[in-house]
Amino acid sequence: MKNSKPSCVICGKQKEVTYEGNGIQYPVFSCPDHGLDTRNEWELWWDKYSTLGLKKEYWHNKKDRPSCVVSYFCNKFQEFFGFPFVMDYSNPLPYKNKEFTMARRIIVMFGDDYILIPNYIRWVFNKRVKTQKYPVNSLGFFASSKFVNEYRAARARSAKPTRSTNIPEDFLQWCKEHYPVVVEYHELESYNDLNMLVALSDSNVDGAEVAVVNEARKRGLLPESGYAQLEE
Repeated sequence: MKNSKPSCVICGKQKEVTYEGNGIQYPVFSCPDHGLDTRNEWELWWDKYSTLGLKKEYWHNKKDRPSCVVSYFCNKFQEFFGFPFVMDYSNPLPYKNKEFTMARRIIVMFGDDYILIPNYIRWVFNKRVKTQKYPVNSLGFFASSKFVNEYRAARARSAKPTRSTNIPEDFLQWCKEHYPVVVEYHELESYNDLNMLVALSDSNVDGAEVAVVNEARKRGLLPESGYAQLEE
C-alpha cells in the first residue's frame, strides 16, 4: 500500500512515525513495544548529506549526485516557502525513496550538463512556481521534460549577445593592454561597438582596429568573417 508505515522486524507491528530535522524533515521510526530504531538510515543521511547540494564540489562525484539534487531541492523549498520539506515515510531507506527516484531521472535528462541542475531548480521555482502558482509537493514536479526543454531554450536565448551586451572583461582587458587607443577612441564596451570595428577593419582604416577584430575572431566573439549576429 502506498505510503504505508514500515513494520517492526521483531513483533511485526506497524511502526509509529515522527519527524525531526531542520530545513529537511526526515522520518523517525519507532515500535510501540520496542522503541526507536537502533539505526535510522534517514538520520544518517540527514547528518551527512542534507546540505551537500549547496557545495558545488560534491556535484562532480557521481555517487553523491542524487543526494546533491535532493538536498538542493529541499533547501530551496525551505527558502522559497519558508517551511521545511517533509520527506515521505513509506520507505526507511532514503535511496529507495521517491525523491531519489526523481533525482536520478533529472540527472539522466541533464547528462553531462548535470552542473546546470541547481540553476534549473532555481529557474523552475522562479519562473514556474512563483509566477504561475504551481503547487509543489515533490521533486517529481521538476522531473518534467517539458520544464527541462523550456529551461534549455531560455538558457540558449539568454546566451545570445544583444547590441548592448558587454564584451567579456578578459577581452576588454587585453584590448586595454595592447591597443588602449582603440578602447578610448571607439569607446569599446559592447558587441555593437565590436561590430563597428569590423566595418572599420574591412576598410583597413588602421592596423589597431584590424588587430582587435582578429583577436575577437580568435576568441569566438566574432565569426570568422563578417559581423556578429546580435539580438535587438
